[in-house]
Amino acid sequence: MLDVHSPHEAVHTWKDFFIHVAIICIGLLIAIGLEQTVEALHHHHQRQQLREDLRGESERVHAALQQDLRTFALERVWLLELRQDVDSMRASGGKIKLPYRRRPAFDPDDPTHTPLGPRWPPDGVWQTARESSLVGLLPRQQAEIYASLAFQHQFFADATSAWIADQTKLISFEMRFDDGQPGSTPDLSRMSPADLNEYYVMLTHNLALRDTMVNRIKIYDAADTAVLDGATTRNTLAQRILQQHLDLER
Repeated sequence: MLDVHSPHEAVHTWKDFFIHVAIICIGLLIAIGLEQTVEALHHHHQRQQLREDLRGESERVHAALQQDLRTFALERVWLLELRQDVDSMRASGGKIKLPYRRRPAFDPDDPTHTPLGPRWPPDGVWQTARESSLVGLLPRQQAEIYASLAFQHQFFADATSAWIADQTKLISFEMRFDDGQPGSTPDLSRMSPADLNEYYVMLTHNLALRDTMVNRIKIYDAADTAVLDGATTRNTLAQRILQQHLDLER
């Protein structure tokens, strides 16, 4: 709050009056200038902190997506082998009995033995900044870049939802042939030829959705890497995404 004091001495002339008014105006301008300086410094600090937080989030997104690519690559090999077993059994009319291949639990090339599994790329910093209007502190082009990255996150989320729905159907089918105990796996020998045919089709569809997921992850990661490499315009981001699309079609 700005507090304007009355003059300590009586104002006897117009000259004294204008001098007093001038002093008040100068004081007000100084106070307003100081207030705006403090606010500008505060916004500068917020902007720098937001930039650091967004970059840190992009680094975590990249790490999560790389882990997802490793997971899907290893699980794809497993699914192909499982589908081959199912194909051999159905080709024999159910006479060949093969055991169920267990899903790989770890990446053999990972010295930390981190359990395999999809990692969800974070987007909390961007969402919080957008909802709290902190995005307005960023330069327009930089805000557009992160908005484009947010679109890639949404595309990834949509693809993930489709894959999870299919995964749920596949697991529900497999549970018809296990013993109902935690950690149990389906007994393929209990499947009829018709069940094996259905299982083969479901595995094929699941493989196709996984490949779609992998492509979506690669596109998302290309955009995220462009941000980490210092992309300055949305066009730079779009070029990286287009190049990734072209690489996937080769």
